[in-house]
Amino acid sequence: MVRLNAHLLACPLSLFVVIGWGQEPPKAEQKEIVDTSVVDTVVIADDRAQDVELLTAELAWLDYLEENWCFSSDTSLLNIHKFEDGDTPALDTAAMKVRMGWLDSRSPLDLSWNPVVHSRIAFYASKRKKHLGTMLGRAPGYFPLFEETLDRHGLPLELKYLAVVESGLNPLARSHAGARGLWQFMYATARYQGLRIDSYIDERRDPVRSTEAACKYLNRLYAMYDDWYLALAAYNAGPGNVNRAIRRSGGKRSFWEIRFFLPRETRNYVPAFMAVAYLMEFSSEHNIFPRDVAPAFAFLDTVMVSEVMRFDQISPLLDVDASTLKRLNPMYRMDIIPATDENWPLVLPQIEIPAFIAFHDSMRLIEPERTPEIVFVPEPVTYRVKSGDVLGNIADRYGVSVRQLREWNDLSGSIIRIGQKLIIHADPSKL
Repeated sequence: MVRLNAHLLACPLSLFVVIGWGQEPPKAEQKEIVDTSVVDTVVIADDRAQDVELLTAELAWLDYLEENWCFSSDTSLLNIHKFEDGDTPALDTAAMKVRMGWLDSRSPLDLSWNPVVHSRIAFYASKRKKHLGTMLGRAPGYFPLFEETLDRHGLPLELKYLAVVESGLNPLARSHAGARGLWQFMYATARYQGLRIDSYIDERRDPVRSTEAACKYLNRLYAMYDDWYLALAAYNAGPGNVNRAIRRSGGKRSFWEIRFFLPRETRNYVPAFMAVAYLMEFSSEHNIFPRDVAPAFAFLDTVMVSEVMRFDQISPLLDVDASTLKRLNPMYRMDIIPATDENWPLVLPQIEIPAFIAFHDSMRLIEPERTPEIVFVPEPVTYRVKSGDVLGNIADRYGVSVRQLREWNDLSGSIIRIGQKLIIHADPSKL
């Protein structure tokens, strides 16, 4: 059985262009925009034809909206100050203080202006304009999900900008240290937060489940420090580094007071977060506009799949190529939806849902070039490092690679200490 959940992961570009991103709506005549984002859950059973008819009617309504004034891909409409392409407007400190004061008054976070944040804004506004434009283009695909999840967990909505700083809103992002996904979870932290990571699925790259995990982790960090910027510093550097900085500062409990006792990267982490929040809210004031905006099919739905399916079985019968399937479903590491006791989501453009329902059985008959056996990584064991141990010997002993040991244990090099505990997903026959 396939269950179709009306799970909207992306908002239409229409709202992005007409009202601006984070700006006050224009004072011109306001037209009513009908909210089509809420659709009742539909269970695909024997009455598939009726369900397809209902979905087709809804898609016809979306087509109607797309043809009308509220949809536009022309981001030049946001250039209300008539800047020339490539211009970098001079920073007006007084205006920036007013704008950041406006942001600060609407958030539980301290978003007020200070010289350190000013310097980060100046850097991004001049040296990272294209990068920020790309982030603005990606934002409609992720921010609605982030905001809904943050709100449900009682967290400040402005924390959505953390994912911009962490990953550039790229679910496939991977740091040099091995952190992955939109929220850049390290392996051990992700497993602690309940995310599944094995040969076929990496939930750090799942926008929905990783955002849930990030909210839970941020709540936990805030409970430890009762200060959002200390919590963000701990998110970046780990609670151990923040606790050490607090001790070295003589017990200070403010990010700005312990800043120079933190690792170098973390010292600029909070200022970068504040700068991104400001520039994405007031992008048009700095001649920064969306780039590579999500196309018109940005309405996405989720189909829950209960059997093994490969992307190369799905794409031939839909108007969606394999690369698009991979972009919409980054959690599947080998482009395979595995069969387990639970259903797994397949994200598709909403307009392709009727075709998926109609051709679902035919897709399963397509013989892929190879059908690997679905084997899941065993539950981890803990190994305590002994005198004389090196990663290579430990890897050989348990039938794994050194690269896997580094990834599982957040190691950037090959140095290990006597007594250190290592997580190993070992073949049971090697134990």
